[in-house]
Amino acid sequence: MIPNLKHYRFIQDLQQQGGEIYLVGGSVRDHLLEKPLKDLDIVVRKIPIKELLPLLKKTGIFSQVGKSFGVIKFTPHENRELEIDIALPRTETSTGSGHKDFDVQSDPNLDLALDLKRRDFTMNAMAVNILTGKLVDPFDGQRDIRHKTIRTVFVNSFVEDPLRLLRAVQFAARFDFEIAPETFGELQTNASLIKTVSAERVIIEIKKLFEAPFPSCGFNIMRRSGLLPLVFPDVHQMIGVLQPKKENEDVYDHTMRVLDAMRSSPDIEKAGNPTLLFAALFHDAGKPKTRRENPQTGHVSFYNHNVVSAGIAGRWLKQFKASTIGIDTHLVCHLIKNHMFETKHFLNNEKSLRRFINKVGVEPIFDLLDLRLADKMGGRFPKKLFGILSLRDKVREEINKAPPFTPKDLAINGHDIMTLGYQPGPIFGEIQRFLMDKVLDDPELNTKEILLRLITDNKDQLLQLLQ
Repeated sequence: MIPNLKHYRFIQDLQQQGGEIYLVGGSVRDHLLEKPLKDLDIVVRKIPIKELLPLLKKTGIFSQVGKSFGVIKFTPHENRELEIDIALPRTETSTGSGHKDFDVQSDPNLDLALDLKRRDFTMNAMAVNILTGKLVDPFDGQRDIRHKTIRTVFVNSFVEDPLRLLRAVQFAARFDFEIAPETFGELQTNASLIKTVSAERVIIEIKKLFEAPFPSCGFNIMRRSGLLPLVFPDVHQMIGVLQPKKENEDVYDHTMRVLDAMRSSPDIEKAGNPTLLFAALFHDAGKPKTRRENPQTGHVSFYNHNVVSAGIAGRWLKQFKASTIGIDTHLVCHLIKNHMFETKHFLNNEKSLRRFINKVGVEPIFDLLDLRLADKMGGRFPKKLFGILSLRDKVREEINKAPPFTPKDLAINGHDIMTLGYQPGPIFGEIQRFLMDKVLDDPELNTKEILLRLITDNKDQLLQLLQ
């Protein structure tokens, strides 16, 4: 639903000054798709920038954060929670390394159709006159939305800005649209241009792709178009790598099911979390490199693939600067490295369960169980989740008992250790590891008196550990 902006003073002032005011781009698209509006983008015609800024200053708070684009961030006094992007009509051409810079020409008298023509797809090249409600649709974007089609506004749109290659992918996956045949042909022809786009811009589109109900749809489009080996070479290498006990299934198909489960399964506590989605995407990335088949028995193994997969994930996330969009890259690698475990080993053994929590960490343990659930959903028996769900309950129950899981939970601190005659240094770490080993087996030992006695009684053993 497009909000009614007519009663805002800045709109009234712009109208009185002779301005034409249009809602444009994604705001119009989302309105026609009956989706919540995330952004409000306005184009103002017939008022030069020198006259526009004083008008806005009287009626709200603004900043020219996008000076190179002629974009003004504006918040009206009447609604401090409403942020609007306001711009004059403009043309723009991408320039510079990584297509990060643009040559922008703003003109208050520029025909609105020329402003819309610079946009990526017809569904984003529409405007609505805020005062009259009239739709301006020179490129039949409304028709394409009705037919669920993604179509470029002009030939060479992908050449002009190759990031649009990934934008087409994520829009198709998020909205369940088809890419028009001629547009898909242009996408295939120009796929290699994605290598010219900066990592910072690429990773933003991947994050948007992860918002799709089924991110696998976007990856399959990348696969068909030739983008996949250019953006995700290690995911592309999964194709054709068959797995034992999974007839005619390769690692790629399994990974796509795991990714979709991580995105939206109700059994996963943090479904849709971008960090966990990257863990799902790369959890088996090491299998192509580690696959071994015994020529005599035909037995297939992927020994140490979890460690190799973690390394692959870490390198990709660093290359594409995933931390800039809030991805916990260390957690991704940690989860992948630890995702291979037998559920039944911990269900009836509290000592083993506490050591498992200690190894993984109290906070990451539930993320790891989410990854394990998604991995199971991508396997042969996707509905047999009872064991993992039971383990999750057991983990939560054990954590609620508040036993010691880390050295910080011990009933003594460094000062207490010093009272026994020890000086800060490597011996402190050995003492803490020794005590943790004891209290993980028996939490009842975690009292100051017992721990100090354990240190005293095992002095010789502790000193030997340093040698």
